[in-house]
Amino acid sequence: MIRLFRSVRFIAVMVAYTADMVWRGRKLSHHDRMKLVAQRQRAGCVALTKGLNVTSEVIGAIPGDRATLLVCNHIGTLDPWILASNFNLAFVAKSEMEGWPLLGWVCRSVGIIFAHRKNVMKTAQTVDEIRARMRSGVAVMIFPEGTTSDGTALLPFKTGGFEAIANMSDGFVVPVYFHVRSIKRELVDLHSRKQITWYAPQKMLANLWQVLGLGPLHFVIRIGEPIATNDKNRKELAKESQRAVEALKQSEEKLILAAH
Repeated sequence: MIRLFRSVRFIAVMVAYTADMVWRGRKLSHHDRMKLVAQRQRAGCVALTKGLNVTSEVIGAIPGDRATLLVCNHIGTLDPWILASNFNLAFVAKSEMEGWPLLGWVCRSVGIIFAHRKNVMKTAQTVDEIRARMRSGVAVMIFPEGTTSDGTALLPFKTGGFEAIANMSDGFVVPVYFHVRSIKRELVDLHSRKQITWYAPQKMLANLWQVLGLGPLHFVIRIGEPIATNDKNRKELAKESQRAVEALKQSEEKLILAAH
């Protein structure tokens, strides 16, 4: 019953805040609308996570005065909502999501940047939109692993998402590591924290249903040192970013091991 209530509340809040964004931004320029959307997305995600009894803490800070691409590991269904509750940002997501019932409308309305990997023309448009969003002061987040995993090891970072910021003279890539710290107010260990992760063959809705039944959750978001992008191509940035996220991962796991 609790999971059903949380699921209904999750959908209701998501739809309500999305409709509010559409209404507020209907007469704004694209530039101003995207800034508003990032702000309202954060407010909506704060309400969503509060309703789901999910809290999070941020260790480190994101530079606010430069074009910024955030790169983060990806472990579960709730990742975007939890991350967006802490920052004004825009996400890059696979183009297939654009056609999903209800969620596709939400994604379009909140300014998700869709990546069309098999269409060269649309890929160029995606790069232009990422750059425009960063130039407007909205950080853009990508999940360079390309899919979720059980969190045991980082998957190889794909390089495509780094194209928009490669060789940018005044840009930064900021590494981010994200994972659950406690479940039901008890500190996780390296095994028990897999309860919130989503990986094949489990379906997205099954993972969401599983997570909603776990009780209070607390996540940690570790932010690493910004990586300057000038004179670095996308492959170099992907490699350097993966090393940085791996270092953040090891720091978090050392803390967990020490607590046990």
